[in-house]
Amino acid sequence: MSGKKVLIDGHRGNPDFVPENTMDSFRSAVGLGVDAVETDIHLSSDNALVLIHDHTVDRTTDGTGLVREKTIEELEALNAGTAEHPAKIPTLREFLKYCAGVPELIVILEVKVYKNDEGAEKVAYAVDETVKLCEELGLCDRVIFNSFDAYVLEYLYKTYGKRFRIEGFYPFSVMENVTVDPAEYIDSACYWAKGEEAKRICSELKEMGVEPWVSNVDEDGFFEAVALGCTMVTHNDPAKAMRWRERL
Repeated sequence: MSGKKVLIDGHRGNPDFVPENTMDSFRSAVGLGVDAVETDIHLSSDNALVLIHDHTVDRTTDGTGLVREKTIEELEALNAGTAEHPAKIPTLREFLKYCAGVPELIVILEVKVYKNDEGAEKVAYAVDETVKLCEELGLCDRVIFNSFDAYVLEYLYKTYGKRFRIEGFYPFSVMENVTVDPAEYIDSACYWAKGEEAKRICSELKEMGVEPWVSNVDEDGFFEAVALGCTMVTHNDPAKAMRWRERL
């Protein structure tokens, strides 16, 4: 994916400084020179693909209620920024169109449409429409899909094969609806651990042929992860992670 020893991913943009999953946050992360940006995909009640982490709008906007119970018009009327710098909940199209204009930027899409909450048809719709957008904008070779719902990833793999890189989470027990060994179709897996547990996890993943990735570690955890062979570090403060990388 890159000649760099470890890649830095802006988790939901640059959320320690700019409200998460807003276009301003993504632009801020890209301005820092990150290798990747990550975001979260939900469906509105009228089937629009929008970017927000939680299943409700309560924490990150001035509204309340489930994302899937609101229309795109209702979602776009909410403020996902601050009082001084308001921001809309972006659509996936808006985000991907921006990413298409940033050469070599890796785009990590976490699908938050879960089978147990919204049903298999909604999962298929969300994945298929996302793939269509990636095709339209020429992003297929730069997009990585992930999800805590293994059904999402299994559907993606069964439908599109290895057209996209797929990231899981480890241990696999944190994922729901696992019906086949995720090591059969994922390329990488994110973990949250340090010390002996991190060593064990990285060893197990490598034995399966899966790249270990790590999320939101501290300084010691960063250097440990790199030493253990992690190829991607996802962080809420990507500038900090990039400064650590300069010391490698």
